[in-house]
Amino acid sequence: MAFYNDSSSSKAVLFALLALASRYRNGLQSQAVQFKTAAISELTLSAERSSLSTTEAAQHVAAGMLLCSFEIHDSSETGGQWLWYVRGVKDIIKVSRLDEHADTRFVSEMLEWVHYHDVVAQFSILHWRHRQVENIFAEQIGTKGQADILLDSKGAQLTNPARPSHRVLQFLTEIFNVLFQAFEDKDNMENYVGILTTLEGNARTIVEVSENYDAQMNNNATNPIRFYQLAILIYLARVSESISGKPRDIEGLIDKAFALVDRLWAHEHQFPLLIVGSEARTDEQRAIILNLVKRSEKNRYGRSLDCLRWGLHALWIQEDLAADQEIVPSYVDRVNAIMSKTRFIPSLA
Repeated sequence: MAFYNDSSSSKAVLFALLALASRYRNGLQSQAVQFKTAAISELTLSAERSSLSTTEAAQHVAAGMLLCSFEIHDSSETGGQWLWYVRGVKDIIKVSRLDEHADTRFVSEMLEWVHYHDVVAQFSILHWRHRQVENIFAEQIGTKGQADILLDSKGAQLTNPARPSHRVLQFLTEIFNVLFQAFEDKDNMENYVGILTTLEGNARTIVEVSENYDAQMNNNATNPIRFYQLAILIYLARVSESISGKPRDIEGLIDKAFALVDRLWAHEHQFPLLIVGSEARTDEQRAIILNLVKRSEKNRYGRSLDCLRWGLHALWIQEDLAADQEIVPSYVDRVNAIMSKTRFIPSLA
């Protein structure tokens, strides 16, 4: 895509790729920033055209997501701009109707890339309690009032809903949709207990379908998906506890998750590492999680997971302190506190 032709959209992909490569190789320095700036300039030039072809739209999406990856390469340094890139590429997809060409392989892969970041971003937005993301976005792009909802999960498109990874993301989207409503309607939060209970029941179906699919694949391919599934089930049970006040029996889920940790050489996604890692109670379990984080960090071409590591340590300290307290903060309150410690919205993609 970077060498498709001499258009601005092709140049944007090339410069975005060079920016990310430069940051991977030498960290955040002037050359990486220059490439990033050049990519943005080419995107601006390309966007001045009245309409974009399918190829050009896909190039815009690719460049935008490469710049998103640039921003989250070192999660401790990100200024929250990764969210705006996700928002921008979603606008491109909508305006160009790129999702109508999902049967094209490279378009399908672009949509899947966007969809994953779109879904996982909702966790960060949900638990980051400084200000409303829509207001921040409106200020930064210079509009008056409140901008449109940043991430519209209901509009997310799945190119192959039958795949376990896609079903997992869709299920996570359903959970976030309910939680956003529940947190906004705090006076009637108990009304959402039944919906969450139904989701817990539906989770069994997701797992059963995935297990049938897994039978056709090897463990190296399916273990990461199972790990993600277990993390979602644990998260759903914990937030349900917080809202209903009734404890959930999830020791079996936690045991299964830690059994999988021993089989994973690395796991590239931070969200399940945070959720499962927060359940570590013994020094041995915490060491196992930190070792997996360390291996995953090396496996991601040098991407820093310091923010994840810091979050885990903070959650463990909270858990240890809670053991000696009569009044214990809820799971949601603890996650909110950890996610809100950062000045900018962190990415757990």
